[in-house]
Formats: sequence, structure tokens, C-alpha cells
Amino acid sequence: MTKQFIALLFVLFMVACGKETFQSKPSLTIKSISSTLIPPGSDLLINMRLTDKEGDFVDTIWVRKTTTRCAQSNFVDSFLYRIPAETPRTRNFDGEVVVTFTYAIELQPRCNRNDTATFSFWMKDKKGNKSDTAKTQPIILRR
Repeated sequence: MTKQFIALLFVLFMVACGKETFQSKPSLTIKSISSTLIPPGSDLLINMRLTDKEGDFVDTIWVRKTTTRCAQSNFVDSFLYRIPAETPRTRNFDGEVVVTFTYAIELQPRCNRNDTATFSFWMKDKKGNKSDTAKTQPIILRR
């Protein structure tokens, strides 16, 4: 009975530890969003966790804005956010990325009405491994 219990604990420990292992492809996960209701003049801050087993992630984070009511507001861009060159690229990298969107530039609806948007983020590493896409919950953009 005791050996079975110890074996069970070992298996549970290995499964639990396996969840925290880093992958070869970079990983972006959204930790927090400053608000889901953005009035005119307000910024939106999105806090994400970045992990990468080899630490060979590139500096570019791709962003896609998708709206529900105003297609003119949609975009896909790679120039909005760059990870600073001085960020150490270490094995088992685990860091925080904060992306800020400015109302007048990226958030303001291009149509003359309120809109709802989601933001999707992804990146690659030097070997071409692409991260899964991290996606925000719907964010209401007031006009």
C-alpha cells in the first residue's frame, strides 16, 4: 500500500512539474488587461507572460485587432511592439511583456460609433517556431 501511494505521488509530481516545463516554441499568455471598457482618450495596457525554452525569441510581437462593427478599424501589425534588444535571451526565459495601445492611434473606432475589439498576439523564435495565439476577451471601445 505504501509503495503504491509513493508511486502515485511520484506520478502526480511528474505531471504537475510537466505543466511548468518550457517549450521550444515561444509562449505568450495574457495575464491581465487594464480595462474592458475604453473611453475616448484612455490607453489600454495588456500584460502578458513570455516563456521560451531556448530563449531565442525574436524582438517582434505581431498584433491583430479585430472589431465587430467597423472593419476599417481592423489591422495586423508587427511594428507596434518590439522587445528591447537589451532583454537577456536566456534558457528557460520567463518574463513579462506589457503592450500599450493609445486611444487616438490604435483604439479609436474609425466609424462614428462604439465598437468591440479583440486583440490577438503571436511571435516567432530564430528557428521559426511560432507561438500559439494569445487573444484578449472582447474590449468595448467608446467613440
